Amino acid sequence: MTIKHIDTYSKKWSVALVGTLSVMYLVFGLPIHIALAGFIYKYVKYYGFQQSDITLWVIVWVSLAFIGALIFSIISRQNRNIRAFTSYFRDTHFNEAQPSNIAKSWTGLTYLSLDTKNGTLLYINHPDTTILNFFVPKDVRVMGFGMNDWKSIEVEGKQLTIYTGIPELPSVSISTSKANELYEKINAMRNQNWTYENNVPGYVEHQAQRIAEKNGINLVLPPK
Repeated sequence: MTIKHIDTYSKKWSVALVGTLSVMYLVFGLPIHIALAGFIYKYVKYYGFQQSDITLWVIVWVSLAFIGALIFSIISRQNRNIRAFTSYFRDTHFNEAQPSNIAKSWTGLTYLSLDTKNGTLLYINHPDTTILNFFVPKDVRVMGFGMNDWKSIEVEGKQLTIYTGIPELPSVSISTSKANELYEKINAMRNQNWTYENNVPGYVEHQAQRIAEKNGINLVLPPK
């Protein structure tokens, strides 16, 4: 486990390029890839296997299997990383959010939970740190907020943004269909009086380091 003090607010062009290309492939390339594999399957089924087609068949099907396995591995690892933290904070009664107050991207890229009983927010995401981290996600940011530990919050469409008040990391956000619902709940809770046994951001950071070390995860923190 490594603690990385990285400026993830300013994007690196190489990492941003790989991220953009990956998204473009998932949106446009993968459907075409699947359609081509399906076409080859039907062609072989009706016309028989031709020796001259073996190279194309191998390239299309092997590459599709590899990409499928890679996507499955990325999603599984990201969700496993999130579970490592959420299970601990749930078991310690720090953040026991109900399912209706949990937002998570389907890939496990970003997670946000609101505990309306304890007045805590738990934010987890896999930041764009390196190209390798796209394919082997080990770098994770974990942040905790009490109701007085952030400056403001806003929602635009499905994007919920929390302004942290931290110069090195001014804001964190998540895209979710629950954005408006969570926004209203958080604002309502902000008007209540909350007391905490510990400094919430500090407590979460300290425990996150222990959890990351135990699970072989790299914890990403703002630059010093």
